[in-house]
Amino acid sequence: MKNSPPARRGSPTLRSLPAGGSARAAERTLDIMLAFLREGRELGISELSRTVRLPKATVHRLVHVLVSRGFLARDPATARYRVGLTPFRLGNLFLAQTHVRQVALPVIHDLARQTGETVNLNLVVDRHRICIEKAESPHDIRHAVELGRPLPLYAGASGKVLLAHLPEEEIEAVIAAGIHRLTARTIVDPARLRRSLAEIRRRGYAVTSDERVAGASAVSAPIRNGTGRVVAGLTVSGPTYRFTAERVRSFTTLVRQGAREISAALGYGPARIPRVRTR
Repeated sequence: MKNSPPARRGSPTLRSLPAGGSARAAERTLDIMLAFLREGRELGISELSRTVRLPKATVHRLVHVLVSRGFLARDPATARYRVGLTPFRLGNLFLAQTHVRQVALPVIHDLARQTGETVNLNLVVDRHRICIEKAESPHDIRHAVELGRPLPLYAGASGKVLLAHLPEEEIEAVIAAGIHRLTARTIVDPARLRRSLAEIRRRGYAVTSDERVAGASAVSAPIRNGTGRVVAGLTVSGPTYRFTAERVRSFTTLVRQGAREISAALGYGPARIPRVRTR
């Protein structure tokens, strides 16, 4: 029988944690991670203890393991914990294997070729928008999009087209968490933001200029799955000076067409019944 690899010195392991076996410790550790998923915010040891119904000492030891592996991170200012980078990296691995990215990839590159601007695919993750795929503009001056970086949902076409289609309670949670002025054109009044989101839902797309980044504009359309739920957003973005009224109209048509194509491939829309040929 092979010997187990030695643990890293000074790093806690599940085997050294609460009595009852490593399987039980693993279950408790997963319960702690699921608590963050349910609450969607930073949590302290006392809150976690109440949520998972374990003694504080046990929770503290399990949290120490999660921090050591990057699943959680501690805020030194508040002594509370938040989700770390490891789940995000696992999420990226999952997203890389999901159907939406695979289906969208050829559309993204075709749209980038047609528009000459940066095209990106975005999802909602923990009440932020995350870019999971992109095709950059060939221009020297272009809108740089960083893969995997959490960005606010309330500013810019990419975020707002996703926020507009979240359940009402999620929209209100994002607003309640705080709307911060990122540029002179960021909408920070909740009532005005709600009206803007309603208009996006009515039109079926979002167009913004200088809302999240001064000098950058974007056009975005929602992507739906087979149940009709918005699961992603397709966006064309670039310098505001290139987003003339005429080009915005053209981009809007192309982005909506691309989003419809991806949605259809995900099963959205009426089923196509083959025409029966008669002799």
